[in-house]
Amino acid sequence: MRKYSHKAASTVRFEYGVELGAGLSQFPETASAASHIKAVNEALGAQYDKRCALRIPVLETRAALRFAEMGAERVIRSALRAAEIEDGGRRGRLCACLFPKGLRPVVIPMGKRQVKPLKDLVERLQNAKLAGIDAYRNAWSPKLEAALATLEGAVAAHLDALAAHDEAFKVELALRDAHHDAVDKVIGIVRATFPRDRELQDVIFPVVEGSRKGANESAEELAAEPTSPAPAEA
Repeated sequence: MRKYSHKAASTVRFEYGVELGAGLSQFPETASAASHIKAVNEALGAQYDKRCALRIPVLETRAALRFAEMGAERVIRSALRAAEIEDGGRRGRLCACLFPKGLRPVVIPMGKRQVKPLKDLVERLQNAKLAGIDAYRNAWSPKLEAALATLEGAVAAHLDALAAHDEAFKVELALRDAHHDAVDKVIGIVRATFPRDRELQDVIFPVVEGSRKGANESAEELAAEPTSPAPAEA
């Protein structure tokens, strides 16, 4: 009797379950087993579909986050250039006040890690006491605050999408285990029902082609395993 790999993807398990259910339905003695495997299979298939649907917001919000990062970095760079102009065409007192360690610490971090340095920049500008800074502050505080709000919103939306996807994947992984256990149970039922008919036992179970594309966990699914988001993801 053939069984899929323990690393099999949800789609492989689902297709296997469809064929197994059809095979079990051929005999009155295994009709109840067919009903059970179909129920388990449908639950896994539905959860897989749900998780795939939740992957779309992950990708969409990741794209939005990239644009929010780019927008924030452009505003930050423009703010630095404006500060240099205020300093007389060089990096003087205003630049030192707003960018004490230069530009890189503010623009190099990615994703949610960029929120804090941008927020710190906004606070430094708000709290600066340099003489003659009011005109610069009035011009650039709204722009930097808007960029910060956009970035924070993009980060929050992406993290929410990731959390929803990861939660759905955790449920899917549990259903994979349930599917695996259900197949083990069916194997025992078939052995007990047709104890001396190896040919019949084998024909009930689908052929598993371990080398065919998609038979095991795909690279995309492995990448989507529930984990803490990497800097580029969050």
